[in-house]
Amino acid sequence: MAIMVWITVKVKDGNCNQVLELLDSPEGNDFTASQRGCEQLNRSIDHENPNHILLTELWSSKEDWDAYFEMQQEVRDNNGFNQRLWPLLERDGIKITFSEVQKSKTGNVPEYIQQILDVDEKLKHFLVVHTFVSDEARRLILTPPEKRNPPQERDTERDWVEFAKSGQHAKIIQHWITNEEFFYCHWVARSETDIYRQLEEFNLEGKLINSMVQEVHQYVTAFRNSDKVFRSYPSDGFKW
Repeated sequence: MAIMVWITVKVKDGNCNQVLELLDSPEGNDFTASQRGCEQLNRSIDHENPNHILLTELWSSKEDWDAYFEMQQEVRDNNGFNQRLWPLLERDGIKITFSEVQKSKTGNVPEYIQQILDVDEKLKHFLVVHTFVSDEARRLILTPPEKRNPPQERDTERDWVEFAKSGQHAKIIQHWITNEEFFYCHWVARSETDIYRQLEEFNLEGKLINSMVQEVHQYVTAFRNSDKVFRSYPSDGFKW
């Protein structure tokens, strides 16, 4: 569970600029921001009390913050940071509180998908039409896991993502299966050849399915919700 850390630094009157210089030094907030699990760090000054400096930190987990906090004490004792900071603060100079963060759904987008949505120009989009090599192959893939021998649990979408992103040559974003003979997948890769190579490494192509790969020249998605112009058009207005 991600957490927000709220830190109030109470500064003795007249020392605010010195404390800000320390916090902005490499041993201060830059050091904190570089630690594992620290996703965001902001500094501000309380409008009602200019001697109160507010630090807000977003951490991946309380465990990451605890590990950092235990380690930083020794590091900052050794490099002199704490010896310079503490005399500038009030007696109860630092107050720390925590709150849990419920991330929005956009925060759950897998990293490899976000990279694609942000447009990795090295990758191309492909619509791949698949068909099962036989009825037996179709049943092998589509039989509910709990009815297999031995019975298995059904995968979640997160489980599917682990498989979809595991390809070395190409990765799957989405797939759709109907009752008809064909089913469809949205792939990203650098070339058509890479997709066929990945299907073979997955032990699928020619064994369970046959595929036809088509490069997508115009790809627009509501998931990206961007102000950038992503639509492309053939120069002759007919085909790319």
